Amino acid sequence: MPAPVSADEAQLHLLVRRVQDGDLAAFEQLYQVTRLDAARTLRHLVGDRVEVEDLLQETYLRLLTAVKGYRGESRFRTFFYRVCSNVALSHLRWKRRRPEDSFAEPPEQESPGEDPERAAARRQAARLVELALERLKPKKRIVFVYYELCGMSPDEIAEAVGSSVNTVRSRLHHARLEFNEAMQRLLVTRRPGAPHGRP
Repeated sequence: MPAPVSADEAQLHLLVRRVQDGDLAAFEQLYQVTRLDAARTLRHLVGDRVEVEDLLQETYLRLLTAVKGYRGESRFRTFFYRVCSNVALSHLRWKRRRPEDSFAEPPEQESPGEDPERAAARRQAARLVELALERLKPKKRIVFVYYELCGMSPDEIAEAVGSSVNTVRSRLHHARLEFNEAMQRLLVTRRPGAPHGRP
């Protein structure tokens, strides 16, 4: 028996059908409905706010072509995350071939009315997560982000990345260990009085 479709998923399916019928206004709506989710996901996957805008454009250009082949056998979000992961994976592979590229520092942003001390702590925590994610190999990073930050199940991730569920579980297991180890190292090097320059 198929799982019940959420209102959100039903809306996405309706928009997709309209896009498949050539309705470009529906694609604009699809963009508006999914853009924040895509931006947040890509941000976690590539770790660079500066590049997310370009990658968003590429994601939606690819989606416009890919959506024609969507048949509705899986949740649209699973299909959508597959497009995001393909764009991110291509980008991360390209970036690894250009190691001289430094990690761009994002502009400092605070929420209106937020306590400056709390804002600084939040920014530091987010930065540590980004740095720890950067240490994961692209395929592990995608699985980790989809599971831990997007709340996808191993079955959905397997469908989104085109791997078996066992491969996803194995990557997730190793990614968690590596992420935790990276976080511990980063916390040690950032502790007041800790020696600088340690890996």
